[in-house]
Amino acid sequence: MMSVEEAQSRILAHVPPRKTPELISLMDALGRIVAAPIACHEDIPGFTNSSMDGYAVHAADLAKASRENPVSLEVRGVIAAGHPLSRPLQSGEAYKIMTGAPLPPGADAVIQVEWTTTPAPGRMSAWAPVSPGQNVRQAGQDMRAGQKILEPGTVLSPPLIGILASLGMDHVPVMPKPHVAIVSTGDELVPPGQPLGPGQIRNSNSYALAAAITAAGGKPWLLPPARDTKEAIASRLAEAQTADIILSSGGVSVGDFDWVKQVLEEEGQLELWRVNMKPGKPLAFGMLHGRPFFGLPGNPVSALVTFELFVRPMIRTWLADANWRRLTLALPLFEPFTEIQDRWHYVRSRLVTEHGQLWVHPYAQQDSAVQSSWIGADALMIVPPDTGPYKAGEIMTVMLLRSGF
Repeated sequence: MMSVEEAQSRILAHVPPRKTPELISLMDALGRIVAAPIACHEDIPGFTNSSMDGYAVHAADLAKASRENPVSLEVRGVIAAGHPLSRPLQSGEAYKIMTGAPLPPGADAVIQVEWTTTPAPGRMSAWAPVSPGQNVRQAGQDMRAGQKILEPGTVLSPPLIGILASLGMDHVPVMPKPHVAIVSTGDELVPPGQPLGPGQIRNSNSYALAAAITAAGGKPWLLPPARDTKEAIASRLAEAQTADIILSSGGVSVGDFDWVKQVLEEEGQLELWRVNMKPGKPLAFGMLHGRPFFGLPGNPVSALVTFELFVRPMIRTWLADANWRRLTLALPLFEPFTEIQDRWHYVRSRLVTEHGQLWVHPYAQQDSAVQSSWIGADALMIVPPDTGPYKAGEIMTVMLLRSGF
């Protein structure tokens, strides 16, 4: 069987050409990926301003100020944010100034209000010296005109959206979301909201995969489930060919009603089948109707784990996210893990903190049909084949699921 790493490499070799970038509102840009270099066209801040409430002064006037010998200055007025003054500050004068307000011409420092007293109306006394530039934000201190700020492939977080707003941008060029079609297979599937008949189950995979696609940056398209016949599966997958990527769940193993692999071989091109992992061994990937096609397992946990390891990397690579790999850590086991497998095992786990130490705590139930083991899970512990049992405290490799499932 193929390794996870080899399967990822072969799958990512089939990422289609990227689409033309789209321009979207800054209000809709959270989580989107920048499609073009973004530069600053003006200094930020655009003027020298105070970094705190205090008094704008000439630093030289306060060079000898102390508690024993405070220096008294005439207060010429108050400067609020958004209200610049044109009158230059003279020696022996001060302006009361608010945080963010522009410094008056001639001032070169701000003394914080806590270091001053007001002995009389229109006067202030300072009992400490300040240096030129103290408590002052210089024009262009944050970003300079012409400076490149964001590179293509940058994921837009709330702070970065704030930066774009500071640059004056109300729209931003981003990579378009790939449309991902989802086809679940099985005679037993019933939509949520409808009663179950004998032997039936609810179609949870379509909704879980749709959420995973959205979290990965794609746009999900749910098609009705396909019946367990070769003709029904082929017909439903043909409907999905207008999508950018096609997913199916179920019907990809070796049972009598598992037709997905055969449909892919007959109507497309099978690139790989079966991966050395648990859960999720019966994964199929290839090209169908000119689109990348993933035949995911039908067990709910297997479908999501294979999505995480194979579909998500394709979506993120399509979106030009060079940092699509999840963060991995080496963490001690919180309690023994005794399962021994002949394949790489991706174990649903949660992270716990005790006595200042971060630990990985694998769930006891690891069956691929046990969906409840996702509740609270924020990591997959990666266990090599033919190893274990492991004792509490042994160091394990843990892949963090930043957004979870």
